[in-house]
Amino acid sequence: MSVLFTQSWDIIQGKDVEYAQFIVDTYLPEMAEMGLIPVGGYYVEVGFGPRIVAVFSVNETEEVLKTIAGKRFKDLLRLLKTIVMNYRGSVLEPTGAVKRGKYTIQKGVWKLNQYYDLKPGVKKAYADFVINEHIPTMQRITYAEVTGGWNVLIGGISEIIAEFTFKDAMDVGRLLMNEDYRRITQKLRSEYAMNYTSRIMRSTERFDEPRWFK
Repeated sequence: MSVLFTQSWDIIQGKDVEYAQFIVDTYLPEMAEMGLIPVGGYYVEVGFGPRIVAVFSVNETEEVLKTIAGKRFKDLLRLLKTIVMNYRGSVLEPTGAVKRGKYTIQKGVWKLNQYYDLKPGVKKAYADFVINEHIPTMQRITYAEVTGGWNVLIGGISEIIAEFTFKDAMDVGRLLMNEDYRRITQKLRSEYAMNYTSRIMRSTERFDEPRWFK
């Protein structure tokens, strides 16, 4: 499964037009040329900010680290920061619990992401819980796709991210009211997780398979 590099930011007030042109014409093509392939862009509808999230995919962690340490990336990031604020960046490695191939571009979807750290001394029990209870329970909920589980290597607010994907906002609402989801999430929070939080995000058109991506 792919390694992800995520970035988040807010647009500086009054820079919206300049931002839109820069992202489509310069930022995304440059990132792709450096090997950071755009696979999703999201707006945070519910949860903590920054409000805009960009997701890029690479094959190996070493590729991300080498790229973001390079001059070309740093120069591009400096340009981005002239039109955005509250910038954050993270490197995410797959946990291996979710069996999935290459992380492909996400179009016209909604996300529910869970963020948390593990309580001390529960690592093995947590791994068993995820494999034998958490993932099977979520996979039985047909309108929610278990997209990935991620260990946060660099950046972020948590050690672990669980990612679920939906076709529309109504399905996110259905999940939040689902008794199986509530039960398994309560067990996660009470027995294994601490510093738990979540976000609901919708995909944005600027990252929705731009013309240069085809």
